[in-house]
Amino acid sequence: MTDLDLILGIDSSTQSTSGIVIDRRDFSIAARARVGYRDDPRLASYGLTGPSPVLPPREPGEADQPPGLFLDALECLLADLGPAVLGRVAAVNVSAQQHGQAWLGAGGETAVSDLRGRGCGAEGERGLAARIGPGFSYDRAPIWMTSSTAEEAEELRSALGGRDAMTARSGSDSPLRFSGAVLRRTARRFPEAYARTTVCHLLSSFLSAILSGRPRAPVDWGNGAGTSLMDWSGRRWDPDLLEAASRGLPDGAAGLAGRLPLLSHPLAAAGGIAAYFSERFGFDPACVVLAGSGDNPQSKVLAPGALLSLGTSFVFMTDGTKPHPAANAMYDGLGTPFLFGCRTNGALCWESVRTFHGLGANDFRASERALAVTAPGSVLRVLQGERESFPESRETDYGRPAGFEADYAGVVDSSLGLIYLASRPFAADVAAVAVTGGAAASEGTLRRIAAIWNRPVAIIGEAGAAAGAAVAAAAALEPESGRDGYVARAAGAVSRRGGAVDPVPADVRAYHGESGYLSRLEDLLERGALGI
Repeated sequence: MTDLDLILGIDSSTQSTSGIVIDRRDFSIAARARVGYRDDPRLASYGLTGPSPVLPPREPGEADQPPGLFLDALECLLADLGPAVLGRVAAVNVSAQQHGQAWLGAGGETAVSDLRGRGCGAEGERGLAARIGPGFSYDRAPIWMTSSTAEEAEELRSALGGRDAMTARSGSDSPLRFSGAVLRRTARRFPEAYARTTVCHLLSSFLSAILSGRPRAPVDWGNGAGTSLMDWSGRRWDPDLLEAASRGLPDGAAGLAGRLPLLSHPLAAAGGIAAYFSERFGFDPACVVLAGSGDNPQSKVLAPGALLSLGTSFVFMTDGTKPHPAANAMYDGLGTPFLFGCRTNGALCWESVRTFHGLGANDFRASERALAVTAPGSVLRVLQGERESFPESRETDYGRPAGFEADYAGVVDSSLGLIYLASRPFAADVAAVAVTGGAAASEGTLRRIAAIWNRPVAIIGEAGAAAGAAVAAAAALEPESGRDGYVARAAGAVSRRGGAVDPVPADVRAYHGESGYLSRLEDLLERGALGI
């Protein structure tokens, strides 16, 4: 038997499914692949070609993707990686966009279990979407961009007596986009679908269930915290929150509890790889599938301390061992607590500036030139296409200048400046900031981050959540006594940290000086010019 010397990390995100394969001995990258939802012809039938890769909303604030998309994208990814690589994989670990969910009925659970049967992955057999698709009890997968849940989020908050009690119990102040409120709203709008549902998976546990053929694969603590239904310190589904979320729904709190998978450590094994994947894609039957986690927890694996992730949403994360009213308390892909805040108006917002001015969505050269010719902190410009929770504010198009350069640089400055202002209450003493995501390749963006935080910026590039998932899985196979040192070595190697970007004093003065940019931006926010 070939030595199982490789680890596969998979990230199922809002815009793509990507995979990275690392060597568990020297942490070199053996393979990587990415399947984009909008540009891969194999996924063209889903029609997600617009500026935001979601299905047309049926009410304001609704944000769904087709659940079959994640299955087809997974198969495309595995086909691209190929059996020569996958046959050497000892463990698979999943990352998926936090707060997304997929609902299965009894037939869906059976179809997932059938993936363990011998012969199910034979040549000519049906693919995952055809096998599992009829078993979805709800034909959409609500995702983190959902913001139509103000009533449901308030019901959860009120059930515990308000903001402080909710934050202390669940780790967060019942954000609109957390999956408990979204689940409740979806169930109220579509009670027949909820009644047919036997298991409500988060996307990470759903994919771990598929890969292992175990329909009740567990939800990890990090994603459990992202539901607003978990007792953060007790790491169990909270009876009071389940009661509030299920009020008026079929079967009440007991019914909701029965539909939720068990909670587990993110490094717990969901099971061995299902026969379907061994037969169809060449995995060794001894390969293990871990419980996995969300994209934010898996990204945090790569960076102790402060991490700014610049993806579809922009997320600021830092170490923290107890809930804070200005943050969301989570557990990372290693089961370690941390705090984070998520800004919905992220990379797609920056992309929209390019397309508004007639540039290509991915014209990063023009973006870099705009940052080079526009002085940091010189343009007060705020663009939010979606209602924002970090900091809380409404959709706005404030202060649009005439040309692309000033427009783009102004939006970059306000996006980063608002994240800084919102995270300052729980992250004022960070020593440095690590940056990941697509914009981590932008020198102009990194220069601005260094000045806004007035801290050195460590570059960890685009390694991201798939790499974090791979590092966590590799660590899970090591003796627990040496795991911390192993993670530090693996994370440093996989993220390929470069030299730090230090703050430029003139830039720091432009942002932090008296009547400087951040003071003006904060005043704009406090005066209510951005609304709530």
